[in-house]
Order: sequence, then C-alpha cells, then structure tokens
Amino acid sequence: MVLVEYSAGLPCSADQAWKVLREFGGIADWHPAIVKSGIKGEAGILRVGAVRRLALADGAVLRERLTEFDDGLRALAYVFEESPLPVDGYRAQIRVDEVAGSVDRCVVRWSAGFEVREAGTEAEFEGLVRELIVQGHEGLEGTVLG
Repeated sequence: MVLVEYSAGLPCSADQAWKVLREFGGIADWHPAIVKSGIKGEAGILRVGAVRRLALADGAVLRERLTEFDDGLRALAYVFEESPLPVDGYRAQIRVDEVAGSVDRCVVRWSAGFEVREAGTEAEFEGLVRELIVQGHEGLEGTVLG
C-alpha cells in the first residue's frame, strides 16, 4: 500500500479553513487541478454517502464518495468510485487542527492511501498524489487569504 501524508500550516483560524473544506462539492472553487465539481443528486445535500463529480482540466472525470464527515473534529474522508488513475482502494482524509495558543493559525493534515495496479509504479503515483495534495493546500491557502 502507498501512503501519502502532508501537513502544513495556514495563517487563518481552523474554522476559516474548515468552512472551505467542508463544502465537499465545492472543491473546484479552490483546487487548481479541478475545473468543475458538484455533488450528484439530492440537490447537493452534504452527508455521508454523497458523491461528488470532478472534471479535470485534461477532461478526465472522477467520482468520489464521502465516507466520513465530522464538523466537530473538522474532518472528512472519501474514496474513489471512478478515477482515471490505475489505483485501487483509494481513500483520502483531511483534518483541520487548531494551533494551541493561536486564533489565526491552523494545520491542515492530508493523507491518502491506495494500491497501484502495476508493480514498480508506486513512487510515480505517490509523487502524483503528493503533488495534487500540495496544489490543493496552496489553493486552499489562496482562498482563505482571499
């Protein structure tokens, strides 16, 4: 199994970062690799089991199912239902933590685990997923700093 973990601070409150991240269907508003996103069915209702459809700049489409959502912990998790990547069992988690003693700093913790279908490609896909996570974090930072 490949595991990618990335944590980095943001110069905003944990609530400000979570307000953006909790909008599961709104990822295209802040992630530079995603040109269109939305939650399918039920008028975009956010709940565990919700499926978001993502369109990438290269025309690829992903579908991701929300498997965990906790406003109190500022955390969510999702799995791939459809992806152009040759990986299986993809599961990602995002959590926003307060920085003790600071009202305008937080840490966002990203992780993703998956199996590659072709032996020997682990490093390639680990790098690709890490790059997507870092791009997402940078996009999130740009959004919360407005």
